[in-house]
Amino acid sequence: MLNEKNKQYFIAVLFVFFLFFLQFLNFLNLSFFDNLANLWKEKNFVFLQKIAYPFNRFAKLWKLTAKLEDLQYRYSEAAAQAIRVKELEKENQELHKILENSDRTYSQVVIAAPVISFAQSFVATGSQSGIKSGSAVLYKGTLLGLIDEVEERQASVILLSQMFDRSLLAETNTGIKGLVKGNGREVILTEIANDANLEVGQLVFTSAQIGLENGLLIGRVSKINSVNPALATKTATIEQMINFYEVNLVEIK
Repeated sequence: MLNEKNKQYFIAVLFVFFLFFLQFLNFLNLSFFDNLANLWKEKNFVFLQKIAYPFNRFAKLWKLTAKLEDLQYRYSEAAAQAIRVKELEKENQELHKILENSDRTYSQVVIAAPVISFAQSFVATGSQSGIKSGSAVLYKGTLLGLIDEVEERQASVILLSQMFDRSLLAETNTGIKGLVKGNGREVILTEIANDANLEVGQLVFTSAQIGLENGLLIGRVSKINSVNPALATKTATIEQMINFYEVNLVEIK
């Protein structure tokens, strides 16, 4: 029976000590124990400091970990925002290049960002902006391709190098006429008269035709294919100075 009472006393003492200890750590705010705890703390301050030291260290470490996680989260947000700002600055520079020294109006031209998906070419605009199939896709006056299929918010682009079944009327800056089409890898100038004085480096522009503006730059002659005297025409390869996959904004008109 005595042992049982001793256990109860011991538990009571531990409980009171635990309350004092929590009061010392400022985890509790019990006014009833406040004066008594302060008096006891004064007499046992060094002892309590030694006991409380690891708990205080743990509490500081816990707060420091929470601060570090918060800082990491804020850093991630700031990094993502910085990337977005950099992209917007780049787009703004491209937009400035497109619009500078130009007399075009916004009603004539739609400006959109190219989108590449699984090696297919799209622009991030569609019928909602008035885009129609067959519209020219340009960058700074250079023809890159034509709008193919149009959806509400995006449209696919058929690049000149992909135009197997369609050809465009074209002529060089020296007046040599021909047809422009693609072979899947390159842009080709075909149906050139065999006796035409075609030379490497000559510029190629669109010629007057329905649905496409005259005088749009296509590229320059980079190679003249072997001439067969038995044929009435010859072909040449056109190098485009602008790559659709490398620009941030294009014009659609």
